Amino acid sequence: MILLSLDFETTGLDKEKDRITEVGAVLWSTNFNRAMETTSYFVDAGVPIPKEITELTGINAAMLKKFGYSENDAMDLLIDMAEQADAYVGQNVIQFDKIFFENTTYRLGKPVPEKLWIDTRTDLPGVESKSLSYMACDAGFLNPFPHNAVADCLTVLRLVSKFPIEDIVARAKQPNVVVQGLQDRDHNDDAKKLKFLWKPEFKMWLKVVKEGDVKSLAEAAPFNISIQTKMTPDQVWYSK
Repeated sequence: MILLSLDFETTGLDKEKDRITEVGAVLWSTNFNRAMETTSYFVDAGVPIPKEITELTGINAAMLKKFGYSENDAMDLLIDMAEQADAYVGQNVIQFDKIFFENTTYRLGKPVPEKLWIDTRTDLPGVESKSLSYMACDAGFLNPFPHNAVADCLTVLRLVSKFPIEDIVARAKQPNVVVQGLQDRDHNDDAKKLKFLWKPEFKMWLKVVKEGDVKSLAEAAPFNISIQTKMTPDQVWYSK
């Protein structure tokens, strides 16, 4: 199987207003367990980079002006790699990189090739969802350059390589569902321990899980749970 490990650095978290500043992409063969093609490049979208983003990523406007590709050329290169892959993979890729990829290509009139999206935060069997650096540490290695796009891509692939790809694909194909914790106020700490989030706009404790994980969550929870069929994962992920 050929995976396209994908990671973006951006000017911020607003998926409508902010822009991609760096692309990391690795075409990876699971049969050979090695990279077939690796690339990383800056993207100059002509928008300012906030100071706090430069402090986090090390990317500044001068770098983009001198070395950055245009958005058009940057997406052409990435789409060419995507067309060679069987699936996309990344950390938090569905909630972040996928949306930036789709929004950018939509503005440019260049559709994203349709493939399976694999997210290491949800699709690694038996692995607790954490930040990429913490997940790497739990797996026994370090990400040497956090917030460097291609380093994050390779860290993702090292995590993926620890599991049978068939098991990861099976989880990636499962739908995400929204689960509500029905505990009373005296047991809110129990909900927090199981990573439920209090959503004040819904006045509910909610968690997004894979459909196949609902049974084990129900067995682990010292309170009742229910599936919110009228609520989408996006409503949970993107609410305040």
